[in-house]
This record gives sequence, C-alpha cells and structure tokens, in this order.
Amino acid sequence: MKKALFILVAIVFALNLSSKAEDFSAVNSDGDTIYYNIISPYYAYSQVEVTFKDSNEYAYTDEYFDTISIPDSVEYDGYYYTVRSIGDRAFYHCTNLLSVNIPNSVIEIGNYAFYHCIGLESVNIPNSVRYISDAAFENCTVLESIIIPNSVTSIGAKAFYSCRSLTSIAIPNGVKAVYPFTFEHCDMLSSVTFPDSITAIYFNAFKDCFSLDSITIPNTVNLIGINAFMNTPFYNNMPYGLVYINDVLYSFKGSMSSNTSIGVRNGTVSITGNAFKGYGGLVSISIPNSVAYIGDSTFKDCSNLKSIKIPDSLKTINPFTFSDCSGLTSVKIPDNVKSIGMRAFNKCTGLTTVVFPSSLNFISINAFDSCIALCSFINQATTPQTIFSLTFKNVNKTIPVYIPVNTLSSYQSNQYWSEFTNFIERNFQFIDTTICDGGTCNFNGTILDSAGVYFNDSVVFTLNITPTPDAPYDLNIYNFSINNIEIGWQGDAGSYDVYRNDSLIANVDANTYVDNFSMIEGETYCYTVKAKNGVCESAFSDTVCFTHIRLENIDFTNISTKLYPNPTNDKSTLEIEGLNAEADVMVYDMVGRLIQTHKVNQSTKHLELDMRGNEKGVYFVRIVNNSIKHTKKLIVQ
Repeated sequence: MKKALFILVAIVFALNLSSKAEDFSAVNSDGDTIYYNIISPYYAYSQVEVTFKDSNEYAYTDEYFDTISIPDSVEYDGYYYTVRSIGDRAFYHCTNLLSVNIPNSVIEIGNYAFYHCIGLESVNIPNSVRYISDAAFENCTVLESIIIPNSVTSIGAKAFYSCRSLTSIAIPNGVKAVYPFTFEHCDMLSSVTFPDSITAIYFNAFKDCFSLDSITIPNTVNLIGINAFMNTPFYNNMPYGLVYINDVLYSFKGSMSSNTSIGVRNGTVSITGNAFKGYGGLVSISIPNSVAYIGDSTFKDCSNLKSIKIPDSLKTINPFTFSDCSGLTSVKIPDNVKSIGMRAFNKCTGLTTVVFPSSLNFISINAFDSCIALCSFINQATTPQTIFSLTFKNVNKTIPVYIPVNTLSSYQSNQYWSEFTNFIERNFQFIDTTICDGGTCNFNGTILDSAGVYFNDSVVFTLNITPTPDAPYDLNIYNFSINNIEIGWQGDAGSYDVYRNDSLIANVDANTYVDNFSMIEGETYCYTVKAKNGVCESAFSDTVCFTHIRLENIDFTNISTKLYPNPTNDKSTLEIEGLNAEADVMVYDMVGRLIQTHKVNQSTKHLELDMRGNEKGVYFVRIVNNSIKHTKKLIVQ
C-alpha cells in the first residue's frame, strides 16, 4: 500500500511539473525575476534549469531584458537547487536582452536558448559548460564576439546561424565536428580557429559567410559536407577544376568539357556529396582505395559516366550517389560494402549487370528503382540481404538472379527476394583486371576494350579501365632560394612524376613540388612532369629551366661595367670596358629563367637591353666566357 501511494504521489508530482514550463520563479540579487523548471527533484541532487515564463515560449517573449545575471543556486520551498542548465527556449525572442552572465554551475545551453535575441551583445560562458545545443544563439544579429571555453565538447547544428555581426570564433579543443548550418549566414565572420580534434565539417556549416576569405583547416578533417563553404571568398577564390581541401575532394568547380576523364588524387580520404552532380561531360573517373567515404548525390545526373571502379575501402554507398547515371552498364559492388542507400542507383537506365558481395546485408528503398535494362544479378550473399518492396521497383522480376549453391530456399522464402522467379544456384570464380584507357584484354578468346562485368558458367570477369591522364600544363617556377626551388603545374591526375634533367626525382600527389638539393652555381636545371593514374601515365609536360646564379663579381681581367638607366621601365644600356675576348651576355629573371641572350666581343663598348614587356622586378645581367663570370643587377619598374 505504501509503495502504491509513493508511485501515485510521484505521478502527480510529474504531472504538476509538466503542466507549464516554469515550476517557480525567484528574484536575483539585481531584482530581476528569473523562471526555473525543476529537472531533478531529489533532495541530494536538486537541480533546475532556467526557462521561460508561462506554458510556452511565445507567451512572454520579452520577459527578460537588459542584463541578466543567473545565480548558481536558488532557494524554493525550503530547498536549495543548483542551476544546471539554460533550458530550451529559455530566452526565446527576448529582443531587449543585452547581456547574460551564466554561472559556473551550468553545464548545458539548451536548444534555441537565445533564439532571436537581436539585442544580445555579450554572453559570458563559464568553463563549466560542456554542450551548446542546436540553434542556441540563432539570429543573435548584433553579437560580435563570444568566447567558447575549452570545456565545451559539442556545438549543435545552427548554434550560431545568422549571427551576422560575429567576426571571429575559436572552436575549442575537444569539439569533433562542426554540425550543419552552425555558422551559416555569419556575414562578418572572417576568422575561424579550428582545433586538431575536428574530424568533420558538415553541410552548410559556413555557407554564406561572405567575409570568410582565409582559413586553415587541420589535416584531421576527413569529411566535409555539401555546400560547407558555399558563397565564401575562401571557396570562390579557389581555382577552377578539382577543388581539394587537404585530403578531401570537395568539388569540381566551373564548367567541364565533354569526354572528361578524371583521376582522383592519391591519398584522398573522402569525396564531398554533389561534387560531380550534373556534370554530363564526365565519362570516367579513377578513385584510389584511400577514399573511404563518398557523399550523397556525388555522381547524380552524370549521364555519360560509362565506367567507375568503386574503391575497395568503401563500406556504404550513400543515397543518390549514382542516381540517373544512365551511361553506366555494369557495376561490381566492392567486397567491404555493407549497405546501399536510398535511390543510390535510381534510374540507371543503361545498367545491365550488378554484382553484390557477400558482405552486403542491406539495400535500401528504391536503390535500383527504374533500372529497366537490368538483365541479371550476381549475388554472393549466402543470407539474403534486407530489401524492401520498392528496392527493385520497375525491374523485371524474371531476370536470372545468380546465388550461391544451397541458398535457394533462403531466397525463395524471403518476403521480397521471393518476387524474383528465376534463381540460379552457382558458385563463381571472381577475377578483376584493370587496364589503361585504350588498352585491350583477352577473356576466353574475346578481346575486350570496354569496362564491365563479363561472365560465363564459372567465371565472373570484371574489367576496370583507368583513364589515361592528360599531360600536365602551365608548368612554372614559383619560388626560388638557395638550394630550394618550388615548381607548380595544372592537371587532374592521381599523382605526378617529377623529373629534373631527365632523372626521376619524386612522385607527388599535389600539383606542386619543392625541390631541395645542392645547386651548382652557373648550372642550368630543367624540370618536366608526367601525370599518372595508377600505372597509366601521360606524355611529358613542357619543360621549364632555370640557371642558378648569384650576384657576384669573379673577374680574372680588368673588365668593368655600368648599367644605365637603372632602374628602368624601358631600355637600359650595358657599358663594357676591358673585354679582351668574345663573351655571352645573358639576362635572367629573379628565379633564374633565361629571357635574353647576346654576343659581344672586344670591340663592343655598349649593348642596348630592351626590357619593355617584362614584369617589374629584379633581373640579372651576366657576362660569361672562359675567364669571366661577371653579374650586374638591373631593376625594372
């Protein structure tokens, strides 16, 4: 009886608490009334959260105003309660609230806690706070700065959405992700500091941050969501083509020509969703096995994509990844994939054959909807995958479905697999081969030159074709110092072989290379680069050369020289005295590239150097023969 009475009292107490948001109010030391909700009624752990007045947040939207100082504890009905959190919507739409002091007892700031506090200028967040919840400060339009303490380990989605005056933010150590919309529409945000704990930046995280032009993203980030940096100078100023942010392939920027083949850079760990969405010019792409994540809709509407080797490291094929890729004819799902998302291959109307691995256990709704050309499945799973009534919507259910020996009863008794009527038990040998674009392969006497899945009674043969990359272009020298030179080029390939004076010196993933070696004064060094996708390589790029020179006078004769005018913006005259043999006069730019050559002899007293059309900067005029190494500096303004 006592136990039943206790339960009844507890139920009545709970119903009383839920009848309205605030359980009681109390006046703080400044004379401000603050409303509280009891979240833990037990005496030893009595805790409350700050909340709004009355039954909903709309009843008294401007109840709090000016400066509010929240105490760390409050007395009610003879008990003291610790103030543990700022509750959901506590200061919702308090447009006249200017500042808030939060006590060290608070560990959480709730959802929409300060939503649309358009007058809020400052908030003191103590080191006790661990969680800033979704939309906590959304639309606090005059909030210019806020210090988030290192105690915070989670910042929710939309937490600072449309904080249009916020200029800088330092994300504390321990935060692992920037969630969707967190800083979207922070118009004045120009500085973001990321900790090394960050591994993911989700979709729209910094979208429409119109002042964000330069940020450093740590190498720990391995996932970046769709439109994370859309409409920011940081992204807008990036060159067209493949856009990489560290080891993430973020997007393809700009227009794409027809019949484009792309090699994803070696070492890439993920490809952002929508990266190639709608690019009808893409016909083939080579993706390295380092890629472990491909986002939603990455290749959606790539209608001319004919072949793709899905990397073996992938565990999930996300929703819409290959939707509307009508040019795909066959797909082999890699052995490590466990699930295929909603509409992943929806409307792949040219798809004829699909191979499912034994690891696959889940195929979502509409995954192969309207793949009307499908004429066979090869399914290696001994236990039928979880599928749905619409997984294979508009697919002919009489096509052959090859399954492992001794599994027929499992498939025929499965609710949705049983809709297929032509199961064939067969154990295949699986062979995968990769060739370069333009090559051929022999399968049982048949010469193959197209990517696809081919099979006979005992063998499933998957032919992958890796696109041969175009030769790199725009090879140039960008930085030069003693024993150190940086070259760069343009190209879309997995990696690049770098040659110096016809010798291979490096293979790199990036489109730049810093060559550090002991240079010989007066020696000429020539660089060329070759692009590679796996073993498939391009022709050589053009060659760029430079000569290592120093500003010095090594004069074994009585030669003397003058340059005038110096500086110049037009022509300059080299005056030579004491030359007793023929010599070469060479003009080099600052990085050692030869731009002019002249011949002089004993009778030459003056040589005119035409510097028109050259960029402003420092140039070197060098006189050389068997006994002379003589250098003058010329400045072009």
